[in-house]
Amino acid sequence: MKKIKWIATGGTISCVPTEKGLSPAAAEGQMKDMLTHIPETGAEISPECIMNIDSSDISCDDMRRIGISAHNAVKDGFDGIVITHGTDTMAYTSAMLRKMLVFPPVPIIITGAQRPFYSENSDGKANLFNSLNAALNDSLNDVYLLFGDKLIRGDMAHKEYTHSDNAFISSREYAGRIKDGTLLLNDIHHNSGEYSFNDDFDESVMLIKLTPGTDISIFSYAVDRGVRGIVIEGYGTGGIPHRLLDGIAYAAGKGIKIMLISQCLHEGVDMSIYEVGVNAARHGVIPGGEMTAEAAVAEMMFMLGKERRS
Repeated sequence: MKKIKWIATGGTISCVPTEKGLSPAAAEGQMKDMLTHIPETGAEISPECIMNIDSSDISCDDMRRIGISAHNAVKDGFDGIVITHGTDTMAYTSAMLRKMLVFPPVPIIITGAQRPFYSENSDGKANLFNSLNAALNDSLNDVYLLFGDKLIRGDMAHKEYTHSDNAFISSREYAGRIKDGTLLLNDIHHNSGEYSFNDDFDESVMLIKLTPGTDISIFSYAVDRGVRGIVIEGYGTGGIPHRLLDGIAYAAGKGIKIMLISQCLHEGVDMSIYEVGVNAARHGVIPGGEMTAEAAVAEMMFMLGKERRS
């Protein structure tokens, strides 16, 4: 019999009503009861609650704890891992996990719900059941986000909807879809590299989304606050206003790494097309390609961690 590790962190799927509104109530007792409300998977499922938080409260240290718990489950020989998590920061955690758990030998599936598990018409039951089944799939061995009827690679997910059962979209092709309760895969491959775990990242990263009102002082503020990396969500294929270039040069001159991604979710940046992009590249800005904001923040954190080690 295959063994699945289920790691709970709180989030909407675990919420119960209180006089102040819905509040997460994740606990191993609750997890065991949830399993009695979904169909059998044929696997031995080991529940572990490592935290009980609303995901809007998640910190980088919490993400590290989740990664360590998943890593321990890999070392303990589990055949698959499911992580239940709140939706608001799920894409950030899934992107971080994909950087922490490199070439995992088993599927690692992160999921949650838009409505509490015990609510009428909750999507949590289907998401949990489908995620457990995905964690048993021999064709998967990577970090994925599974939600609604979509399976998304961990570093390509973005929360697009606040209420829809299909809250998440992918920046590129979906890894798979759920149809009539069956997972149909588009991304059937096995990681061939040697598994490794790395939780050495530097969280001193600022994400700046450009608007016509963005002021150059944001870059001196970043320097003064000790920020070591900046991810800029620019316009289109790589547009950065000329008025900000001196600020970028100042921050880069102080040793801050700067990466540019697009506010458009699909197709990414190409800094060689327009003068504004070429000028930004000359100031040391790194192109982030097709990365989502969530993936770019994770990439920058680990880039800084590697730089710190060298």
